[in-house]
Amino acid sequence: MNEIADIPSLNAFLNAALREGALADAHFTADRLRFHTTEGSAVSVSVERRSRFRCRFSGPITIDGAPTTIEDLLQRLVRNADPAFANRVGDSLLTIRHTLDATGDPESWNFQDCETALRFGHVLHPNPRSRDGLSSEEAMVYAPESTATFALSWFACRPSALQNGGIAAEGFQSLAAADGIETLAGRFPFPFHPLQLARLCGTEAFSELIRSEAILPLGPGKAGWNATASMRAVHAFHAPFMAKFSLSVRLTNSLRLLSEREVLRGLHVTDLLNSDIGVEIADAFPNLTVLTEPAYAALKTTDGTMMPETLVVLRDNPYRDGTQYGPIVLAALCETPRRGLSPVGRIVRRLAKGGDTTGLAMRWFDLFLETAILPILEMRARWGLLFGSHQQNMMLKIRDGWPSGVAIRDCQGTGHLAAFHDRLAAVCPGIGEGAENIVGEEEGDGLLTYYVVVNSVMNMLATLVIDGLAGEEALFAIWKRFLERAARQTPGDATLYLRLMNRPGLMTKANFATSLSGVNEADGGAEGQLAQFTELDNPIAQSEAA
Repeated sequence: MNEIADIPSLNAFLNAALREGALADAHFTADRLRFHTTEGSAVSVSVERRSRFRCRFSGPITIDGAPTTIEDLLQRLVRNADPAFANRVGDSLLTIRHTLDATGDPESWNFQDCETALRFGHVLHPNPRSRDGLSSEEAMVYAPESTATFALSWFACRPSALQNGGIAAEGFQSLAAADGIETLAGRFPFPFHPLQLARLCGTEAFSELIRSEAILPLGPGKAGWNATASMRAVHAFHAPFMAKFSLSVRLTNSLRLLSEREVLRGLHVTDLLNSDIGVEIADAFPNLTVLTEPAYAALKTTDGTMMPETLVVLRDNPYRDGTQYGPIVLAALCETPRRGLSPVGRIVRRLAKGGDTTGLAMRWFDLFLETAILPILEMRARWGLLFGSHQQNMMLKIRDGWPSGVAIRDCQGTGHLAAFHDRLAAVCPGIGEGAENIVGEEEGDGLLTYYVVVNSVMNMLATLVIDGLAGEEALFAIWKRFLERAARQTPGDATLYLRLMNRPGLMTKANFATSLSGVNEADGGAEGQLAQFTELDNPIAQSEAA
């Protein structure tokens, strides 16, 4: 067995477990991580580089002094866990083992290259790339890291068999035309992800729609559709929209079925960005792109009940030219390969041209904060808007090797603060209604802290440290100066900036505990998140108290 192939799994599992204190007696000695299994065996793992937020591990690994494999170690660590969790960890290991590192110059990747460059999934998760209900044959076609292309399946639907919203009529019609589908008069063109269609065929509700001719098959459209980093959202260069589907597959912590509250968030964000506030945002941040979701549709059963497993959302697609570069999804930019530097590390090393790599990496990080992070935090400060732009939904625009802007997506993770609701509703009537995303300041700032700060900023910071390009304390100092400057200069509410500087803890999702619990994270609604959260030490607050 090639142990190098399993290193991404080792990194993801141990980093997630370390963050949440899930390893007994864990401590570092020189270049080793040491801890005990639940049976009391002593484990020692080699550490190549450490940061406060993530480490890079490698072999050799020993248990009670005897050499062992990554697979054996992970099997021992989940032996006494729930069998479903253990199976997911094993599935994740096998999937990643057979996945190749992303190759090529990241500055030459087009949009689909950038999306499929995320090979190993979540960098802090015990079972990244685990997929309950997805066969290996299906993964070879529909998983993003496969880089395979496929066609959507189209149906002609009676309008009475549909629930839809936004610009659905013209949006789905234009998508069908671009996909080479001739629609039938009086019928609505409706696409299916072929993976989901296979799950629905043969079910009673779907069969009844076919028997009653409420839906008529039109066949496949053009090939060229490719999974984005999130798998259920797909992209084609020939299409005016991307499409995000419900998939009856559990990816890591969630069954990936869309809900009505999520598609309403897409319509509300679209309306807001088309309002006077949208103009203000565009004027303030011309290098910010928000990919809106202006339409959705779903089938209804013969008794008129909406079928959430058929929901499909249309998302902006400004990336129509396969010869154009980027932008790069942040998680792919920061992904640690089995050997060598991350893509961002390779970019920074090229820019340095053998000169002062450390100084250049620090300037690069500072510009990343100004161009990618400031617009998201300022939308909260000025308009109370919460865009949960974690590293898989944030795409960095790069020009000549330097950060030049940011694109963010996935309206599922949007909301706004209750204190700003009246102002937002005045220009966007109905915002938040049915979307279950109006939250208080404490909850909203906590979620933004995890998604934007811990998941995105600290992952970029840790990547530069692990690549050996800059010192951690120097990068924390840049982060602190950025927050001080933003708090001083914002025309809005500086509360979040002050919290990020002064609070001793930073809220973070406990992916290890959430996955171990087996909950379907997507079931969390108005009553609250089902995912578990914890707090990490805030390095800025620590340094001030020292």
